[in-house]
Amino acid sequence: KYGVGYDMVDLDAMVDHSVRLGWTGGVNKRSVSELVISMAVALLRHVPIANGEMRTGTFRQHVGRQLSDCTIGIVGCGHVGKDLAKLLRAFGCRVLANDILDFPEFYSETGVMPASLETVLKDSEVVTLHLQLDDTTKNILDERHLGLMKQGAVLINAARGGLVDEAALKSVLKSGALAGAGFDVFRTEPPDDLELLNLPNFLATPHIGGSAEEAILNMGRAAIAGLDDNQIPERGVFPEGW
Repeated sequence: KYGVGYDMVDLDAMVDHSVRLGWTGGVNKRSVSELVISMAVALLRHVPIANGEMRTGTFRQHVGRQLSDCTIGIVGCGHVGKDLAKLLRAFGCRVLANDILDFPEFYSETGVMPASLETVLKDSEVVTLHLQLDDTTKNILDERHLGLMKQGAVLINAARGGLVDEAALKSVLKSGALAGAGFDVFRTEPPDDLELLNLPNFLATPHIGGSAEEAILNMGRAAIAGLDDNQIPERGVFPEGW
């Protein structure tokens, strides 16, 4: 099996046993970015709710929002976050980004505005997560942080399950505080919270962010290239000693 996430790899054990890890980041970034945009548009236009109503014979028009007039908050400005920001330029969106690292050249080139996590949550109509899962990011959006989001905002997670407190998410979706959420990843996969999955304003997909044909080919080629070269393709954020 190959992919781009390494949160299920025991990196410390690899260091202890002198095992090398090859990792090429970003090979599926476009596939994930496009899924995020499709989710954002669908949720802003209430497509999941409208589709559910149509299936039961209810013909009711919903008034939504244009993506082009929204502020988009990107939490995690790595490979996918940067690619998404570039795609959003075509829509004319105002884009905020939060990351533990600073990318002044990228921000200057794209017009993306760096901001604190709290500012991203408070000022964005769409918040999308693009972080690795570790001890510092687990439940990074808990009940308190979800409560900072704008009334009627949309939350998207196509990064890693466990970044969001799913029980707290269910509560804000049921209350209507958030207009909707789109998740491609879950704390447990397959997810077992059927109440969350069946909420009309919750759009769920089975971890297909990197499952475009082109992305699968890119991942396979990167894996083969890493084996052929017998060297580490790209250094990631790994423990000291790796």
